[in-house]
Amino acid sequence: MVLNFPLPLNIVYRQNSAVAVLCSEGEGNTLRKRVKIMESEILKIICANQGSVDTDYLILNLGSGDEIHNIISNRDRFALCSPFGQPKVVARTRLKLCRVRECPGSCRALHLCKKFLLTGSCPFTRSRTGCRFSHELDSDHNAGLLREHELESLSRAELCTLLLQSDNWLLPDICRHYNNGGGEFGLCQEGFACKRLHICERFLNRDCTCSKAHDFNAPQPYKSLQEKGVPEDLTHSLKSVYANIFALKYTDRRQQNLPNNTDANSDDGLNYRVRGRGNGGNRGNRGNRGNRGNRGNRGNRGNPGNHQPAQRTSSTDDILAEINALNPYSDDGMNDWLNSSTSDISVAASGTDVSSDDGQKKKQNPNKTSTAVREKGGNIGRPSTSSTNDNPGSVIDDANAEDGPNRRQRQRPVRDKTEICMFFIKGNCIHEERCFKAHDKMPYRWEVREDDQWTALTDNENEAIEKDYCDPKNTYSQHPYSTPPVHFDTMTRGSNKVRRLSTTNSLLEPTFIHTTEWVWYWEDEFGKWNMYASAAGGCKVADVDSPTLEQKFLDNDKDVVEFTAGSQSYSLSFQDMIQTNKQYGTKRLVKRRPLFVSAADVKSKKTRKPPGQLNLTAVPDHWDKTQIPQTGYKRVPLQRSSDEFKEIETLFCKTMRGFDIVQIERIQNKALWEVFQWQKKQMKINTKRPYVTEKKLFHGTDSKYVDVICHTNFDWRICGTHGTVYGKGSYFARDAEYSHSYTGDSDVKSLFISRVLVGDYTRGSSDYVRPPSKDGGDINFFDSCVDDVISPSIFVVFEKHQIYPEYLLQYKTTQPKTSDSCVIA
Repeated sequence: MVLNFPLPLNIVYRQNSAVAVLCSEGEGNTLRKRVKIMESEILKIICANQGSVDTDYLILNLGSGDEIHNIISNRDRFALCSPFGQPKVVARTRLKLCRVRECPGSCRALHLCKKFLLTGSCPFTRSRTGCRFSHELDSDHNAGLLREHELESLSRAELCTLLLQSDNWLLPDICRHYNNGGGEFGLCQEGFACKRLHICERFLNRDCTCSKAHDFNAPQPYKSLQEKGVPEDLTHSLKSVYANIFALKYTDRRQQNLPNNTDANSDDGLNYRVRGRGNGGNRGNRGNRGNRGNRGNRGNRGNPGNHQPAQRTSSTDDILAEINALNPYSDDGMNDWLNSSTSDISVAASGTDVSSDDGQKKKQNPNKTSTAVREKGGNIGRPSTSSTNDNPGSVIDDANAEDGPNRRQRQRPVRDKTEICMFFIKGNCIHEERCFKAHDKMPYRWEVREDDQWTALTDNENEAIEKDYCDPKNTYSQHPYSTPPVHFDTMTRGSNKVRRLSTTNSLLEPTFIHTTEWVWYWEDEFGKWNMYASAAGGCKVADVDSPTLEQKFLDNDKDVVEFTAGSQSYSLSFQDMIQTNKQYGTKRLVKRRPLFVSAADVKSKKTRKPPGQLNLTAVPDHWDKTQIPQTGYKRVPLQRSSDEFKEIETLFCKTMRGFDIVQIERIQNKALWEVFQWQKKQMKINTKRPYVTEKKLFHGTDSKYVDVICHTNFDWRICGTHGTVYGKGSYFARDAEYSHSYTGDSDVKSLFISRVLVGDYTRGSSDYVRPPSKDGGDINFFDSCVDDVISPSIFVVFEKHQIYPEYLLQYKTTQPKTSDSCVIA
């Protein structure tokens, strides 16, 4: 369904979070129905995407900004928030689950079994007494409530997502005492017996390396979840659920702190903190932070009179700016870490290489306007007292432009641009000033933080510092142009912070010019820095090079990579940037630096890289390099004592008993592997995320199809189909037991264990020949389909590039069947 409804509005304005629509007579009912349909579809999309989506995505992909903004301003169904500068919309409902075991039916809550809601099944239905709660969503009582709350279009899984983050009874709270203080249990007096979750709050919204628990399967969180009746299958989604719960909680808390009759989602509610200025001077009666008055014509802000709400509509840019200003984490101060100025943008080692903040907490100066709070959005802390001239982010409202000193000023947040636009370097960016990326004639730009704003260094300074930075032996800039020097380890210049903006990573956009190429170095015992895979200094060549390390770093910047050089084995920790000899324990420093490009080099680059020069990802380190054919594939048997064999054996034996594993073979097909890696990069680019959800899944097939799958990958049209209940595609299972039933009648049966890029998935349907659209349009589609969004066990993939058949496991029934365990032949 296309969601870009043409709404024939004569006047649209916002008033106390309600959308007032004045339309011609006879069109009112039709218009209201259209709005309701659109609202329900948006709610369904959000619930299908783990309960929240980026606001930019909704506004930029679902049609007119005003229409979408008016709908998501309904606080009964949506909450607008901006955790760490990323605006998002969180779904919510007032509907709850009834807790009374034998309720007479007079309550206004759902009569539904909690087990059935969470998993789609109930173990008590097989017991002698049966389950006392209803398992029917379409019962008279439940259907009426769902219609009343306009939730009748949601599936059980989508309804489950919505209720988990809206009904506080379904999940245990997170223990705030645990999150305060040090030690194993923080300040919690109950310790392990605590009914609340002992899980790190910071971990819910961003990466964290503290000593507190970051795993819902840790002993105490696991115990608390089991006591609350939360099934293990939901564990993988709990991080996003609790993040949404916190977003809703602080949005409600912020709403309570707003002045009377002020709407958090209205213009006044979004900007009430910064509107009470007259020409940057005192607030009048409001200026001394006393009574705010009746907020009338505002005059010179001295004696407010009777203010009439301005009737206006907002452009998409206005809406994005307003939503950026929302920050539910800034008012109550309950968690200091939520007020940290830590940037969402990584430091110098990251892909975009923006080194604005080093993670240390600092207080914002209330008398200055920050151009980038948390490096995104605008001034979302205390109200600024600077004038318009002092603050480039403030604008004058056109409605009162002729009132001279009485004119209204409204703070508009400034979007901090942290990546350089490659199209502008070439001289052609169609977005011009509206571009979300920084416009610069060089693919890198060094900036210094002065007077609470980032200032670009001169061209001479910029190139001199960059040249020194690209040489790994330098810890600070040494060129005469760079005075005082920039210290690269701390990213400071004197007492000021510095950062480096750059274009996107060359591995993410391999065909583009002006990308940033990163090189990896290690320091030997003589203090010389050597590039990986180089034989300089008489050292043995490592079996990893810079592109391989860079790709692994992009996949997981906290990974530990193992490799060999000659007869020695090494590990490289990305977090510590330390290389360790596994035999002798010798440690070496590691650095990641960009490849230097001068201004002359930039001018000489005029054309795209030809397809033959693509940086294709190297084959995995653990492959047998002597058995990689240029075309076709090799099946390499695994040693039974190897960790690789044991890993696959463990996956198989989770659900299979009474079978002998004949052999496990690794499939080495260079062409399929490169296409698979290319597909992964494309999915990252399309979703603008640093990761893609990838799983190891089983696929059972007849032995006659093994060779064609190893050679050309899965194709359900050739290899047969085992049903189309969730779509016409290639089916994969979480459990080997499910795939076993499709292995044919031969004595020795075959199972593939494949890497599958499942990405963003939704529930499948028998009429699907590709995944459905996320928004009803023809551009944004899901990546795969599943049997159950909350706890999927069956995955359907329609594009074979999303699959790599990694292992072939052959097995047979144990004869005689005397053991209840998995047996190795």
